[in-house]
Order: sequence, then structure tokens, then C-alpha cells
Amino acid sequence: MKIFIVCNSLGSGGAERVGANLANGFIQHGHQVYIVTDNNQPIHYPVEKEVQILPFGRKEDGKIKKWLHAIINIRKYAHKEQPDIIMGITNLPSFVAKIGVIGMGIPVILTIHHAVERIKSQQLSIVTRFYDRQISKTYKYVAVLTNADKEFLHNRKGIFVIPNPVSFSPAKSLPQKEKIVMAAGQINRWHYKGFDILIKAWAKLASKYPEWKLQLAGTGSQKDIDYLQSLAKEYNVINRMDFLGFRTDIHDLFNKASIFVLSSRSEGLPMVLIEAMSQGCAPVATSNLGRTKDIITSDKEGLICPPEDVEGLAECMEKLIQDNYLREEIQRKAIERSKFYALDNIIKMWEDLFETIS
Repeated sequence: MKIFIVCNSLGSGGAERVGANLANGFIQHGHQVYIVTDNNQPIHYPVEKEVQILPFGRKEDGKIKKWLHAIINIRKYAHKEQPDIIMGITNLPSFVAKIGVIGMGIPVILTIHHAVERIKSQQLSIVTRFYDRQISKTYKYVAVLTNADKEFLHNRKGIFVIPNPVSFSPAKSLPQKEKIVMAAGQINRWHYKGFDILIKAWAKLASKYPEWKLQLAGTGSQKDIDYLQSLAKEYNVINRMDFLGFRTDIHDLFNKASIFVLSSRSEGLPMVLIEAMSQGCAPVATSNLGRTKDIITSDKEGLICPPEDVEGLAECMEKLIQDNYLREEIQRKAIERSKFYALDNIIKMWEDLFETIS
């Protein structure tokens, strides 16, 4: 099958990284793949040599001209290559692809890479909400990340749940673990990630379990780092947790950590949780409007508590700290569960959708 993937760039953004991973997976499954993108931006996400990169437009194009030329060029590329399927990575590239092939009979799949429902303090822009809830109805095929997203969009016909693939290979056996509770994410999004809730919950446990420590990996502005560190001082845990900053060895950190905590107030499909599970971290996660339950499907795979519940988060963490047997059982089950998100399995889901379309 000949597949076009339209995305903003191959240099930044989680969704764009997914687009590159999917392109590689499709190539490995024997498909022809073209990525239509802004190749004037730096390319940081590697793709297989068989993937053909088609440019949006010219280097001197501004933002508006870039997308106008993208529409024109997508149509030109589609006439020449005759793709069977076009996948748009996020709303704008999907819309540009849809406009570009009007009247050509080529199916365009809108892929939504964010949670379509969020708590009030984390609301999406009015434009994005309108696109998700109204413009998406003009697409015959829409891919969302979780069952909760599909339900929020009223289980409309043509909406398919296809999660993003995990970038780590699941551990073949349970790694040797240390007494580490770990969290990871962008520090400048601490409110979104609930790191303040995590620090308050850790304060209830730190003195009771002196052999354990909390690690927080991630970078952000000095202002945000200072705030979290001041909070840790206020709750007397500054000496019981490590602010690791940006790390390129996150895989190794997951290997060592016994417990991973996702304390977010709101999430879409938290890939960091799946990545931690793939390396045998026993997960504690907030429910995130039902989305985390797509990943942790039973208490044998991890523990779930409500967002912004300091007591509940502390209780779940303590349960895993206290019970070695339970922790190891969940660690093993977490590795098994993460295999569902392996690239090969996700590509098969896409191929099943392609068969439905064709």
C-alpha cells in the first residue's frame, strides 16, 4: 500500500515523533511511505532510508505561504504518486491534506493526538475544541488515542481508537530494581503534570521510608524549578528527592526505578507511563478522565487514584513500597501490558483500518 503521512515537521513535537515512528513501521511491513513535511526545519526524528520526504514549499515561505504551498504541493504529489491513504498528523496537517486532494477520491485520515476532553484549568483553545467536535465530523475516518476520547465524541461512526506506539522495547525480564520512586515530565508544565501534588504526597511517606528516594526527571524554566524546589523545602523533602533535570538516559533510569508515578491533573495518552511500565516500573497513576484506564486495565497492572488527591496518591505509593510481593507482581504485569503498545502491534491496527477503507 502507498501511504502519505502529512506532518508539520520531523524536528520537534510528540505527534511528529509518532509520525516518524509510524513511517518506519509501515516500511518494515512492506508499504511505500512518503512524508510530506516542512523539510526546511531541522530533522531530528530518524526515518528509514526507504521513506521519501516531500517538501511543503520553499525555504523563504512565511507561515501562511507555507501552508498554501503545502496544499498545492500535496495535490501535485498525489496526482503523481496516487497514494492509497493519506494520514494527517494532528488537525492542521490533516486539514491541509483534505483540502489538497478534494475531488480525487483519496481517503484522508484525521489523527487526533491530544485528549479531546480536559479539566477546566487545562482547556484547549476554542479553535481546537471546535475542530475536534465539529470539523472532525467532515472526515470519514478519525483516529483517536483512547476509548474515553471516542466516547466523548459520542462514539460516532468512523472514529477508531489507535494508540501511539511506545518507543522502548519492553524488558525481556524484570530488571534489578532499586528503592526509587520516579516521575518524569516537563518542569514548566508542573501544574499540568501535578508535580506539586506528588511532592505533597511524598512528604507523607519520606520520613517513614528513609531508604527510598524520589527522583524527578525533566527540565524547564529556572522559575518553575525554583518553585518546585521551594515546595520541597516547605514540605521538608528537599533532601529526600533528586531533581535530575533533562536526561538522555531515561531508559536506564526506568530500569532502576521500582515505582513510576504519573500525578497529572490531565493527560491524553501518557507515553511516559507506558515507557516506564515497559522497563518494569510498577505504576501509580491518576485517572485522567478515564484515559489512564486504557493503559492500566486492572489493579494487577498498576494502581489508579483520582487527580489532585494527595492522600490517595500517597496511599497507592505506600502500598507498593510496603508490599514487595505485590510490587514485583505488578512490575511483571506492567511489562506484559506495555507490549500491547509495541510498534508492530500498532501498525497491525492501522493495517486493519486500511482494509476497512479499501
